Amino acid sequence: MKYRVLSLIMILGLVGCQNTEPANPVAQPKAQKQAPSKPLAEPAAPVAPAPAQADVPLYENSTLFYGVYLNAHKTGWMKVEMLSSESQVTLQTHLEAQVGGMGKVSRVVLDESRTYNRETEHLEKISFEQSSETGSVRIEGKRNAKGVLQLVVNAGSAITSKDVTTTESLSDAVALRKMAREGTIGKKVTVSQFDASSMKTMKIEHTLIASEKKIFGGVEVPFSQIETNYRDMGVVENSWADSTGRLFEAKVGGFFTARLEAEEEAKRQEYTQDLLVSAVVKPPAPIVEQEKITQLQLKMKGFGKVLPPVSDRQAVVEENGVVTLTLTKDGPLPALPLPQDQVGEFTEATPFIQANNPQIRSMAQKVIGDATTTDVAVTRLMKFVHAHVKDTYVPSFSNALEVLQSERGDCTEHSVLFVGLARALKIPARVAVGIGYWPAGEGFGW
Repeated sequence: MKYRVLSLIMILGLVGCQNTEPANPVAQPKAQKQAPSKPLAEPAAPVAPAPAQADVPLYENSTLFYGVYLNAHKTGWMKVEMLSSESQVTLQTHLEAQVGGMGKVSRVVLDESRTYNRETEHLEKISFEQSSETGSVRIEGKRNAKGVLQLVVNAGSAITSKDVTTTESLSDAVALRKMAREGTIGKKVTVSQFDASSMKTMKIEHTLIASEKKIFGGVEVPFSQIETNYRDMGVVENSWADSTGRLFEAKVGGFFTARLEAEEEAKRQEYTQDLLVSAVVKPPAPIVEQEKITQLQLKMKGFGKVLPPVSDRQAVVEENGVVTLTLTKDGPLPALPLPQDQVGEFTEATPFIQANNPQIRSMAQKVIGDATTTDVAVTRLMKFVHAHVKDTYVPSFSNALEVLQSERGDCTEHSVLFVGLARALKIPARVAVGIGYWPAGEGFGW
Protein backbone atom coordinates (compact mmCIF):
# COMPACT_ATOMS: atom_id res chain seq x y z
CA MET A 1 0.00 0.00 0.00
CA LYS A 2 2.97 2.32 -0.35
CA TYR A 3 2.18 5.73 -1.84
CA ARG A 4 -1.55 5.22 -1.15
CA VAL A 5 -1.63 7.19 2.12
CA LEU A 6 0.32 9.97 0.45
CA SER A 7 -2.08 9.90 -2.49
CA LEU A 8 -4.97 10.56 -0.13
CA ILE A 9 -3.22 13.57 1.35
CA MET A 10 -2.73 14.98 -2.12
CA ILE A 11 -6.33 14.52 -3.24
CA LEU A 12 -7.65 16.06 -0.04
CA GLY A 13 -5.53 19.10 -0.80
CA LEU A 14 -3.81 18.99 2.59
CA VAL A 15 -0.52 20.08 1.07
CA GLY A 16 -1.74 22.10 -1.88
CA CYS A 17 -3.18 25.43 -0.78
CA GLN A 18 -1.54 28.70 -1.70
CA ASN A 19 -4.07 31.54 -1.94
CA THR A 20 -3.65 34.35 -4.47
CA GLU A 21 -5.58 37.56 -3.79
CA PRO A 22 -5.99 40.86 -5.61
CA ALA A 23 -4.76 44.13 -4.14
CA ASN A 24 -8.08 44.69 -2.39
CA PRO A 25 -9.10 41.21 -1.22
CA VAL A 26 -12.61 40.45 -0.08
CA ALA A 27 -13.07 39.11 3.43
CA GLN A 28 -12.26 35.44 3.86
CA PRO A 29 -15.09 33.12 4.95
CA LYS A 30 -15.44 32.88 8.68
CA ALA A 31 -14.37 29.74 10.46
CA GLN A 32 -17.27 27.36 10.88
CA LYS A 33 -17.95 26.26 14.41
CA GLN A 34 -18.24 22.53 14.73
CA ALA A 35 -21.35 21.15 16.35
CA PRO A 36 -20.52 19.40 19.60
CA SER A 37 -19.61 15.85 18.69
CA LYS A 38 -18.39 12.89 20.57
CA PRO A 39 -14.86 12.27 19.30
CA LEU A 40 -14.40 8.89 17.70
CA ALA A 41 -12.78 6.54 20.14
CA GLU A 42 -9.66 4.64 19.23
CA PRO A 43 -10.70 1.99 16.72
CA ALA A 44 -11.57 -1.44 18.03
CA ALA A 45 -8.56 -3.73 18.12
CA PRO A 46 -8.25 -5.67 14.87
CA VAL A 47 -8.01 -9.43 14.91
CA ALA A 48 -4.49 -10.34 15.98
CA PRO A 49 -2.30 -11.22 13.00
CA ALA A 50 -1.38 -14.82 12.50
CA PRO A 51 2.20 -15.76 13.38
CA ALA A 52 4.62 -14.98 10.60
CA GLN A 53 5.11 -17.87 8.22
CA ALA A 54 8.41 -18.30 6.44
CA ASP A 55 6.71 -19.74 3.36
CA VAL A 56 4.42 -16.75 2.69
CA PRO A 57 5.12 -15.92 -0.98
CA LEU A 58 6.39 -12.47 -1.90
CA TYR A 59 3.63 -12.16 -4.49
CA GLU A 60 0.49 -13.46 -2.78
CA ASN A 61 -3.17 -13.01 -3.63
CA SER A 62 -4.44 -10.85 -0.80
CA THR A 63 -7.05 -8.24 0.15
CA LEU A 64 -6.43 -5.91 3.09
CA PHE A 65 -8.53 -3.10 4.55
CA TYR A 66 -7.22 0.01 6.30
CA GLY A 67 -8.94 2.68 8.33
CA VAL A 68 -7.66 6.17 7.46
CA TYR A 69 -7.40 8.70 10.30
CA LEU A 70 -6.65 12.41 10.52
CA ASN A 71 -5.74 13.69 13.99
CA ALA A 72 -7.07 10.40 15.46
CA HIS A 73 -10.50 10.80 13.81
CA LYS A 74 -11.71 8.45 11.07
CA THR A 75 -11.59 10.16 7.67
CA GLY A 76 -12.06 7.22 5.34
CA TRP A 77 -11.06 3.69 4.42
CA MET A 78 -8.91 1.93 1.90
CA LYS A 79 -8.85 -1.51 0.24
CA VAL A 80 -5.49 -2.77 -1.04
CA GLU A 81 -5.25 -5.88 -3.19
CA MET A 82 -2.44 -7.91 -4.71
CA LEU A 83 -3.45 -10.19 -7.59
CA SER A 84 -0.74 -12.57 -8.74
CA SER A 85 -0.49 -15.01 -11.65
CA GLU A 86 2.39 -16.80 -13.35
CA SER A 87 2.88 -13.93 -15.79
CA GLN A 88 1.95 -10.74 -13.94
CA VAL A 89 1.28 -9.00 -10.63
CA THR A 90 -1.41 -6.35 -10.21
CA LEU A 91 -1.63 -3.94 -7.26
CA GLN A 92 -5.01 -2.25 -6.77
CA THR A 93 -6.19 0.41 -4.36
CA HIS A 94 -9.70 1.73 -3.70
CA LEU A 95 -9.94 4.65 -1.29
CA GLU A 96 -12.93 6.61 -0.01
CA ALA A 97 -12.87 9.65 2.28
CA GLN A 98 -15.48 11.94 3.75
CA VAL A 99 -14.17 15.27 4.97
CA GLY A 100 -15.53 18.57 6.19
CA GLY A 101 -14.50 22.12 5.41
CA MET A 102 -16.23 25.49 5.50
CA GLY A 103 -19.19 23.80 7.18
CA LYS A 104 -19.65 21.39 4.29
CA VAL A 105 -19.11 17.62 4.14
CA SER A 106 -17.74 16.21 0.87
CA ARG A 107 -16.91 12.74 -0.42
CA VAL A 108 -13.91 11.86 -2.55
CA VAL A 109 -12.95 8.53 -4.17
CA LEU A 110 -9.62 7.32 -5.55
CA ASP A 111 -8.99 4.16 -7.61
CA GLU A 112 -5.59 3.04 -8.82
CA SER A 113 -4.25 -0.08 -10.52
CA ARG A 114 -0.72 -1.02 -11.60
CA THR A 115 0.15 -4.22 -13.48
CA TYR A 116 3.72 -5.56 -13.80
CA ASN A 117 5.24 -8.27 -15.98
CA ARG A 118 6.78 -10.87 -13.63
CA GLU A 119 9.53 -11.86 -16.09
CA THR A 120 10.74 -8.41 -17.17
CA GLU A 121 9.38 -6.57 -14.07
CA HIS A 122 8.24 -3.73 -16.36
CA LEU A 123 5.21 -1.61 -15.47
CA GLU A 124 2.83 -2.77 -18.21
CA LYS A 125 -0.44 -0.99 -17.38
CA ILE A 126 -1.59 1.79 -15.09
CA SER A 127 -4.97 3.34 -14.36
CA PHE A 128 -5.81 6.19 -12.02
CA GLU A 129 -9.17 7.81 -11.31
CA GLN A 130 -10.05 10.52 -8.82
CA SER A 131 -13.63 11.67 -8.44
CA SER A 132 -15.43 14.23 -6.31
CA GLU A 133 -18.57 16.33 -6.60
CA THR A 134 -16.92 18.72 -9.07
CA GLY A 135 -15.95 16.01 -11.54
CA SER A 136 -13.35 13.34 -12.14
CA VAL A 137 -9.93 12.75 -13.66
CA ARG A 138 -9.10 9.43 -15.30
CA ILE A 139 -5.70 8.36 -16.62
CA GLU A 140 -5.12 5.08 -18.48
CA GLY A 141 -1.73 3.88 -19.69
CA LYS A 142 -0.29 0.83 -21.45
CA ARG A 143 3.29 -0.04 -22.32
CA ASN A 144 3.93 -0.51 -26.04
CA ALA A 145 6.49 -2.68 -27.85
CA LYS A 146 9.08 0.12 -27.67
CA GLY A 147 8.83 0.33 -23.87
CA VAL A 148 6.90 3.60 -23.90
CA LEU A 149 3.91 4.12 -21.61
CA GLN A 150 1.10 5.46 -23.79
CA LEU A 151 -1.28 7.48 -21.62
CA VAL A 152 -4.79 8.74 -22.30
CA VAL A 153 -5.99 11.46 -19.92
CA ASN A 154 -9.62 12.50 -19.41
CA ALA A 155 -9.81 15.62 -17.25
CA GLY A 156 -12.37 18.40 -17.27
CA SER A 157 -14.09 16.87 -20.33
CA ALA A 158 -10.84 17.16 -22.31
CA ILE A 159 -9.18 13.98 -23.62
CA THR A 160 -5.46 14.15 -24.34
CA SER A 161 -2.70 11.60 -24.92
CA LYS A 162 0.95 11.54 -23.99
CA ASP A 163 3.86 9.10 -24.30
CA VAL A 164 6.23 8.82 -21.33
CA THR A 165 9.04 6.55 -20.23
CA THR A 166 9.50 5.36 -16.66
CA THR A 167 11.98 3.18 -14.80
CA GLU A 168 9.41 1.96 -12.26
CA SER A 169 9.52 -1.83 -11.87
CA LEU A 170 7.90 -4.63 -9.88
CA SER A 171 10.93 -4.66 -7.57
CA ASP A 172 10.32 -0.99 -6.81
CA ALA A 173 6.68 -1.70 -5.95
CA VAL A 174 7.52 -4.44 -3.42
CA ALA A 175 10.78 -2.97 -2.08
CA LEU A 176 9.31 -2.08 1.31
CA ARG A 177 7.75 -5.54 1.63
CA LYS A 178 11.10 -7.20 0.85
CA MET A 179 12.95 -4.91 3.25
CA ALA A 180 10.65 -5.87 6.13
CA ARG A 181 11.07 -9.59 5.34
CA GLU A 182 14.87 -9.30 5.38
CA GLY A 183 14.91 -7.19 8.57
CA THR A 184 18.36 -5.62 8.09
CA ILE A 185 18.48 -2.48 10.25
CA GLY A 186 20.12 0.47 8.51
CA LYS A 187 19.49 -0.84 5.01
CA LYS A 188 18.53 1.81 2.43
CA VAL A 189 16.82 1.26 -0.89
CA THR A 190 16.04 3.94 -3.49
CA VAL A 191 13.13 3.13 -5.79
CA SER A 192 11.25 4.75 -8.67
CA GLN A 193 7.54 5.45 -8.78
CA PHE A 194 5.65 6.97 -11.69
CA ASP A 195 3.21 9.69 -10.61
CA ALA A 196 0.39 9.83 -13.15
CA SER A 197 -0.84 13.28 -12.13
CA SER A 198 2.50 15.00 -12.82
CA MET A 199 3.68 12.58 -15.51
CA LYS A 200 7.00 12.23 -13.68
CA THR A 201 8.97 9.40 -12.12
CA MET A 202 9.81 10.18 -8.50
CA LYS A 203 12.79 8.88 -6.56
CA ILE A 204 11.83 7.55 -3.14
CA GLU A 205 14.13 6.28 -0.39
CA HIS A 206 13.19 3.51 2.09
CA THR A 207 15.29 3.00 5.26
CA LEU A 208 14.74 0.25 7.84
CA ILE A 209 15.39 2.20 11.01
CA ALA A 210 14.28 -0.15 13.82
CA SER A 211 12.91 -3.53 14.82
CA GLU A 212 10.47 -3.45 17.68
CA LYS A 213 7.52 -5.22 19.25
CA LYS A 214 4.10 -3.57 19.33
CA ILE A 215 0.77 -4.66 20.78
CA PHE A 216 -1.63 -5.40 17.96
CA GLY A 217 -5.01 -7.02 18.65
CA GLY A 218 -3.87 -7.74 22.21
CA VAL A 219 -0.83 -9.67 21.01
CA GLU A 220 2.80 -8.56 21.05
CA VAL A 221 4.02 -8.74 17.46
CA PRO A 222 7.55 -8.06 16.08
CA PHE A 223 7.60 -5.25 13.52
CA SER A 224 10.09 -3.50 11.27
CA GLN A 225 9.84 0.29 11.24
CA ILE A 226 10.60 1.74 7.82
CA GLU A 227 11.06 5.42 7.02
CA THR A 228 10.13 6.53 3.52
CA ASN A 229 11.44 9.83 2.22
CA TYR A 230 9.65 11.36 -0.77
CA ARG A 231 12.49 13.74 -1.59
CA ASP A 232 10.77 15.38 -4.54
CA MET A 233 7.85 16.34 -2.30
CA GLY A 234 9.54 17.01 1.04
CA VAL A 235 7.39 14.41 2.84
CA VAL A 236 8.45 11.66 5.27
CA GLU A 237 6.30 8.61 6.02
CA ASN A 238 6.84 5.96 8.71
CA SER A 239 5.50 2.43 8.30
CA TRP A 240 5.38 -0.72 10.43
CA ALA A 241 5.36 -4.17 8.78
CA ASP A 242 5.61 -7.70 10.15
CA SER A 243 8.20 -10.27 9.10
CA THR A 244 6.11 -11.35 6.08
CA GLY A 245 6.19 -7.77 4.79
CA ARG A 246 2.50 -7.17 5.51
CA LEU A 247 1.94 -3.49 6.29
CA PHE A 248 0.03 -2.80 9.51
CA GLU A 249 0.32 0.95 9.94
CA ALA A 250 1.62 4.01 8.10
CA LYS A 251 1.93 7.57 9.42
CA VAL A 252 2.60 10.76 7.49
CA GLY A 253 3.66 13.91 9.30
CA GLY A 254 2.52 12.63 12.69
CA PHE A 255 -1.13 13.44 12.03
CA PHE A 256 -2.25 11.21 9.16
CA THR A 257 -2.53 7.46 9.77
CA ALA A 258 -3.63 4.34 7.87
CA ARG A 259 -4.17 1.30 10.12
CA LEU A 260 -4.89 -2.33 9.20
CA GLU A 261 -8.42 -3.26 10.30
CA ALA A 262 -11.18 -5.75 9.61
CA GLU A 263 -13.39 -4.67 6.69
CA GLU A 264 -16.38 -3.71 8.86
CA GLU A 265 -14.23 -1.67 11.23
CA ALA A 266 -12.32 0.04 8.44
CA LYS A 267 -15.53 1.27 6.81
CA ARG A 268 -17.07 2.53 10.07
CA GLN A 269 -17.24 6.32 10.31
CA GLU A 270 -19.13 8.26 12.97
CA TYR A 271 -17.40 11.62 12.92
CA THR A 272 -16.47 14.16 10.27
CA GLN A 273 -13.71 16.59 11.11
CA ASP A 274 -13.59 20.13 9.75
CA LEU A 275 -10.12 20.09 8.28
CA LEU A 276 -9.88 23.85 7.82
CA VAL A 277 -10.59 24.64 11.46
CA SER A 278 -8.65 21.77 13.04
CA ALA A 279 -5.48 22.39 11.03
CA VAL A 280 -5.03 26.08 11.92
CA VAL A 281 -1.73 26.94 13.63
CA LYS A 282 -2.36 29.97 15.82
CA PRO A 283 0.34 32.53 16.76
CA PRO A 284 0.36 34.04 20.28
CA ALA A 285 -1.70 36.96 18.98
CA PRO A 286 -3.66 37.63 15.77
CA ILE A 287 -1.76 39.34 12.94
CA VAL A 288 -3.45 42.60 11.98
CA GLU A 289 -3.15 44.74 8.85
CA GLN A 290 -1.17 41.96 7.20
CA GLU A 291 -1.29 43.69 3.81
CA LYS A 292 0.92 46.46 5.23
CA ILE A 293 3.62 44.11 6.54
CA THR A 294 6.81 43.98 4.45
CA GLN A 295 8.70 41.50 6.67
CA LEU A 296 7.57 38.98 9.29
CA GLN A 297 9.58 36.71 11.58
CA LEU A 298 8.01 33.55 13.01
CA LYS A 299 9.33 30.89 15.38
CA MET A 300 7.68 27.50 14.87
CA LYS A 301 8.09 23.90 16.06
CA GLY A 302 7.04 20.57 14.62
CA PHE A 303 8.69 20.51 11.20
CA GLY A 304 10.62 17.34 12.03
CA LYS A 305 13.30 16.35 9.54
CA VAL A 306 11.80 18.24 6.61
CA LEU A 307 12.38 21.99 6.87
CA PRO A 308 10.60 24.61 4.75
CA PRO A 309 12.35 25.56 1.50
CA VAL A 310 14.68 28.56 1.32
CA SER A 311 14.11 31.30 -1.24
CA ASP A 312 14.67 35.02 -1.78
CA ARG A 313 11.55 35.72 0.25
CA GLN A 314 11.87 32.96 2.89
CA ALA A 315 14.91 32.54 5.13
CA VAL A 316 15.04 29.46 7.37
CA VAL A 317 17.19 28.90 10.47
CA GLU A 318 16.82 25.80 12.71
CA GLU A 319 18.20 25.57 16.24
CA ASN A 320 17.30 22.96 18.88
CA GLY A 321 14.07 22.04 17.12
CA VAL A 322 12.90 25.65 16.77
CA VAL A 323 12.65 26.98 13.21
CA THR A 324 12.90 30.73 12.65
CA LEU A 325 11.23 31.86 9.45
CA THR A 326 11.92 35.33 8.10
CA LEU A 327 9.39 36.19 5.41
CA THR A 328 9.94 39.15 3.09
CA LYS A 329 7.19 40.53 0.86
CA ASP A 330 7.79 40.51 -2.88
CA GLY A 331 8.36 43.79 -4.64
CA PRO A 332 6.23 44.96 -7.58
CA LEU A 333 6.15 42.78 -10.69
CA PRO A 334 8.62 43.88 -13.37
CA ALA A 335 7.12 45.39 -16.54
CA LEU A 336 8.58 42.80 -18.91
CA PRO A 337 7.22 42.18 -22.41
CA LEU A 338 4.88 39.21 -22.65
CA PRO A 339 6.85 36.09 -23.66
CA GLN A 340 6.23 34.66 -27.12
CA ASP A 341 7.63 31.14 -27.39
CA GLN A 342 9.07 30.54 -23.92
CA VAL A 343 9.51 26.85 -23.10
CA GLY A 344 10.33 25.02 -19.89
CA GLU A 345 8.81 22.97 -17.09
CA PHE A 346 6.63 25.82 -15.82
CA THR A 347 5.08 26.60 -19.20
CA GLU A 348 4.13 23.03 -20.09
CA ALA A 349 0.64 21.55 -20.10
CA THR A 350 -0.09 18.60 -17.75
CA PRO A 351 -3.18 16.44 -17.15
CA PHE A 352 -4.22 18.78 -14.33
CA ILE A 353 -3.04 22.02 -15.95
CA GLN A 354 -4.44 21.94 -19.49
CA ALA A 355 -2.63 25.02 -20.75
CA ASN A 356 -3.05 23.91 -24.38
CA ASN A 357 -6.81 23.45 -24.16
CA PRO A 358 -8.73 25.82 -26.48
CA GLN A 359 -11.06 26.95 -23.66
CA ILE A 360 -8.13 27.79 -21.38
CA ARG A 361 -6.19 29.59 -24.13
CA SER A 362 -9.22 31.56 -25.30
CA MET A 363 -10.10 32.69 -21.77
CA ALA A 364 -6.50 33.70 -21.03
CA GLN A 365 -6.39 35.95 -24.10
CA LYS A 366 -9.81 37.40 -23.31
CA VAL A 367 -8.84 38.22 -19.72
CA ILE A 368 -5.56 40.02 -20.49
CA GLY A 369 -7.10 41.97 -23.36
CA ASP A 370 -4.67 44.56 -24.68
CA ALA A 371 -1.96 43.88 -22.07
CA THR A 372 1.55 43.91 -23.54
CA THR A 373 3.60 43.38 -20.37
CA THR A 374 3.75 40.54 -17.87
CA ASP A 375 2.88 42.65 -14.81
CA VAL A 376 -0.39 43.89 -16.33
CA ALA A 377 -1.30 40.44 -17.67
CA VAL A 378 -0.63 38.69 -14.34
CA THR A 379 -2.62 41.28 -12.38
CA ARG A 380 -5.60 40.84 -14.70
CA LEU A 381 -5.40 37.05 -14.46
CA MET A 382 -5.24 37.25 -10.67
CA LYS A 383 -8.30 39.47 -10.41
CA PHE A 384 -10.22 37.30 -12.86
CA VAL A 385 -9.54 34.08 -10.95
CA HIS A 386 -10.48 35.70 -7.65
CA ALA A 387 -13.82 36.87 -9.07
CA HIS A 388 -14.53 33.77 -11.20
CA VAL A 389 -13.99 31.05 -8.57
CA LYS A 390 -16.63 31.12 -5.81
CA ASP A 391 -15.23 29.99 -2.45
CA THR A 392 -16.27 26.37 -1.86
CA TYR A 393 -14.26 23.67 -0.11
CA VAL A 394 -13.40 20.87 -2.56
CA PRO A 395 -11.54 17.88 -1.03
CA SER A 396 -9.60 16.98 -4.15
CA PHE A 397 -6.91 18.30 -6.42
CA SER A 398 -8.95 19.70 -9.30
CA ASN A 399 -7.73 20.54 -12.78
CA ALA A 400 -7.67 23.93 -14.49
CA LEU A 401 -10.36 23.18 -17.08
CA GLU A 402 -12.72 21.73 -14.47
CA VAL A 403 -12.35 24.85 -12.32
CA LEU A 404 -12.94 27.16 -15.28
CA GLN A 405 -16.16 25.28 -16.04
CA SER A 406 -17.47 24.74 -12.49
CA GLU A 407 -16.50 28.23 -11.23
CA ARG A 408 -15.98 27.04 -7.66
CA GLY A 409 -13.31 25.78 -5.33
CA ASP A 410 -10.89 26.66 -2.57
CA CYS A 411 -7.23 27.73 -2.65
CA THR A 412 -6.19 24.69 -4.68
CA GLU A 413 -8.69 25.50 -7.42
CA HIS A 414 -7.68 29.18 -7.45
CA SER A 415 -4.05 28.14 -7.87
CA VAL A 416 -4.47 25.54 -10.58
CA LEU A 417 -6.71 27.78 -12.72
CA PHE A 418 -4.32 30.73 -12.41
CA VAL A 419 -1.37 28.54 -13.39
CA GLY A 420 -3.26 27.09 -16.35
CA LEU A 421 -4.17 30.53 -17.67
CA ALA A 422 -0.63 31.87 -17.16
CA ARG A 423 0.98 28.91 -18.91
CA ALA A 424 -1.44 29.32 -21.82
CA LEU A 425 0.21 32.73 -22.31
CA LYS A 426 3.71 31.20 -21.90
CA ILE A 427 4.13 33.01 -18.58
CA PRO A 428 6.04 30.60 -16.28
CA ALA A 429 3.87 29.61 -13.29
CA ARG A 430 3.63 26.77 -10.79
CA VAL A 431 1.35 25.70 -7.95
CA ALA A 432 3.09 26.50 -4.66
CA VAL A 433 2.52 24.37 -1.56
CA GLY A 434 2.48 25.81 1.93
CA ILE A 435 0.44 27.70 4.51
CA GLY A 436 -0.97 31.20 4.59
CA TYR A 437 -2.40 33.45 7.26
CA TRP A 438 -6.20 33.10 7.54
CA PRO A 439 -7.72 36.16 9.28
CA ALA A 440 -11.03 34.45 10.13
CA GLY A 441 -9.18 31.56 11.78
CA GLU A 442 -6.67 33.91 13.43
CA GLY A 443 -3.86 31.58 12.40
CA PHE A 444 -1.97 29.86 9.60
CA GLY A 445 -3.91 27.31 7.58
CA TRP A 446 -2.97 24.92 4.81
